[in-house]
Amino acid sequence: MVAVAITLSEDKYFEKYASWLREIDIEPVRITNPDSLSDFDILVLSGGGDLSVKTGAYDQPERTDFPLQFIKPERDELEISLLNKATENKMPVLGICRGLQIINVYCGGTLWPDISEGNFDIKLHRKHSGDDGDTEHEVDLVDSNFNVTSHHHLAIRKLGTNLSAIGHSEDGIIEAVKHTKFPWFAVQWHPERTSEGMGRSIPKEWLLQQIRNISNIQGPDSVA
Repeated sequence: MVAVAITLSEDKYFEKYASWLREIDIEPVRITNPDSLSDFDILVLSGGGDLSVKTGAYDQPERTDFPLQFIKPERDELEISLLNKATENKMPVLGICRGLQIINVYCGGTLWPDISEGNFDIKLHRKHSGDDGDTEHEVDLVDSNFNVTSHHHLAIRKLGTNLSAIGHSEDGIIEAVKHTKFPWFAVQWHPERTSEGMGRSIPKEWLLQQIRNISNIQGPDSVA
């Protein structure tokens, strides 16, 4: 059985991601210690609060009025440590929302501290009240167009080294990236909140391909 670790801000967010992953017979385990990563085969970096200024995400060292919220510096430290270990081991990593953002910053990229500062269409990407702030919009990924559920606040400003932007929204926000050297894939939207269609299935299909790759390396009896 392939073991999948997932980062979360709090345990209460586990069930939404776990239910989504159980659709492909994955039972994730929350990881809180980077030393535990050796027990897993795949890492999922979930959504959550904003990255702290200390990560260098915003590239404006003199600024003091960043519109950030729900910052957890300890989670930044955890995920950067996990990405260091994933780099060493060339481990598959899936990033979701904040997960895409921390991957981009880890690779030397930067973020808009709010999509409004990049002149993007705020109403396209998030509601201001009700329904947990979620909304739907279209994503163009390679040759496919489909709807996704999002609550965008931060977004990629400068793309990190060795990352390729493979998906965009109609107003130009980078919605999906892949690493050109490692098996890393990340999306800006929330597939676990997207009710159906490619927006829900594409990250799961990517995970299934990683499981097949791991199975082929370990042997035919290694995945239940």
